[in-house]
Amino acid sequence: MNEAMLELLESNFDLTFSKHENPIFSCPVSELLDEEKMRSFLKLYNPILKGNDPSVAEVYAAGWFRGPMLGLLYMLSAWDKTLNLSLTNLTVQIYMADYNGHEYVASNLYLNDSALESAPEHTQDEWVKDKIIGFFENTVLPVFESIATVGTLQVGMLWGQLPTSLAYGYDRLMVMNETEQVKQKAERNFELVKSLDPAVFGRNKNPLNVKFRMTESLDSPDKQMRLKSSCCLYYHVEGGYYCYSCPRIKESEREERRLEYRAKQQA
Repeated sequence: MNEAMLELLESNFDLTFSKHENPIFSCPVSELLDEEKMRSFLKLYNPILKGNDPSVAEVYAAGWFRGPMLGLLYMLSAWDKTLNLSLTNLTVQIYMADYNGHEYVASNLYLNDSALESAPEHTQDEWVKDKIIGFFENTVLPVFESIATVGTLQVGMLWGQLPTSLAYGYDRLMVMNETEQVKQKAERNFELVKSLDPAVFGRNKNPLNVKFRMTESLDSPDKQMRLKSSCCLYYHVEGGYYCYSCPRIKESEREERRLEYRAKQQA
């Protein structure tokens, strides 16, 4: 794997091949399938996030898989390759990061083995489907079930953290400087995710096959944007609030926010 590929995975998909020098917390993800270890971790994680409800740590842990999910789909579409995203190869790293002078809690997944596996020439479609199924069924699902077993949220709320990222990830890939062939593969792969059997996710319905509600964009009456498929619980974080795209707030409140925001922009 060359440096450009490494940089792309690290900067866009929270997949890293470097151990953090001073993490707040680091642990092989497979160890968090143990109920006591998961319970202890969530109790540790919540105050780090400044959550005022235990559910904050639970949805943030679910969010670890947004980047890897999109990274997997990108690698399969653009490179015809993938990394080993099994639980035994992943270590979660939680650390403090800085963005324009603002410090925040960040996380990524460190891969012990960084070797790329190439798609077989004659069974590529079957291989791609197996890799996608394996990621959700054998990596994401066990962690979500572990969180739900010891936490306060139902597992459906955890799955609900992924569909919005899936949709925006697709939009972003479609405007990237990639060939039409790559974009066509990406379209097939994203649609494949939404067509998977619900059993892959341990659900009665595929939780990533979501019909989004739309609303007027905050900055322009001529644009529409998606509402999140589930609340991210940011309002339960110290200093947090309901996001503009939160499905829990009324449309009348969104209208008030639009008017206030646009008035400030024109002032």
